[in-house]
Amino acid sequence: MFRILEDGAARSAGELLTLAARQTVWMPMGTVSNGLPIELADARPSGFLGRHVAAIHADLRLPARLVDWSDHHVLLAMSRRGEDLPGNLIVGEESFARWQALDIPARPRNEYPDVAEATIAGHPPGSSAGGERPKFGAFVDGRHVLVKFAARGGAGDGVARRWCDLLVLEALALNVVSSRGVPAALTRIVETDSHCFLESDRFDRVGVRGRVAVLSLAAVQEDPADPWARAAVLLRHAGRLSSEDARRLQWLDAFGALIANTDRHPYNVVFFVEGVSLRLAPAFDQVSMLYAPTADGQVPPRTFAPPHATADTLDVWDDARAAASEFWQRASDDARLTDDVRSFSAANASALVS
Repeated sequence: MFRILEDGAARSAGELLTLAARQTVWMPMGTVSNGLPIELADARPSGFLGRHVAAIHADLRLPARLVDWSDHHVLLAMSRRGEDLPGNLIVGEESFARWQALDIPARPRNEYPDVAEATIAGHPPGSSAGGERPKFGAFVDGRHVLVKFAARGGAGDGVARRWCDLLVLEALALNVVSSRGVPAALTRIVETDSHCFLESDRFDRVGVRGRVAVLSLAAVQEDPADPWARAAVLLRHAGRLSSEDARRLQWLDAFGALIANTDRHPYNVVFFVEGVSLRLAPAFDQVSMLYAPTADGQVPPRTFAPPHATADTLDVWDDARAAASEFWQRASDDARLTDDVRSFSAANASALVS
């Protein structure tokens, strides 16, 4: 096991031994886990990019479906093709050698359409980050970014246009979050004739080769059914999260509800790891998913019913509501969005102030 530091230097992180009954032990600490250690389990291939791993690395003979992977398959992928996992761990000599030889060229933005087409065809460059929407990794302007994308489609392709709209809405939402003093990933919309792209800074990368340890909320909360705000309260009570960060996470939960982000799952919250303590990483993936196309390719009309505060969001509700109203107002005035999105955004802004 190896850990990559913020300055790009590598340090030994011990050895991982597999035991009987699917247990592992991380030496020299002697930490025994049922299955993979939390930090590795959290970084396992997942989502859109994860589904390409088996096909891209056919020599590893991995199951085609991620749901069929055992811990053995995860370790196999990590130890042999794990040079660019989320966080700062590298597993195995082969992946470490691949990291040492890793070339990180700057990616011109005019290449994005070609990279997007290659990604859809099953050849994504860089990054094994999770998430269901199409994306690829790139190094641009001296920083590592994840680039989500959506094809524009034809004039009558409402599904394609809606996905482009959602990328713009995500950028607007994160700009509002940042303006309220809550750290958020720096984003940039890049539009071409064929695609809409959303660049989002990677906060587990520093400079060209530096990395930072991260864990998702899913890895540290007791009950995965807990909303973000409830998890924030429990982590604060456990002494793992500061009062300030707990309040920020409660605010993000409230803001997400008020901008129709119906996909507030625990993998969309990430923490920097500082011993046993956690520090909230910048917000990301704040998307108005209520308005996403359905799985069968429809864009049905949706009615936004303004939610109410819970016991865990009451203290931050008024400020989050004002921020959400600002978000909807900005969206209603944004010429990059289609008329129907601007229309329901205006209606939602009015609903939050009435």
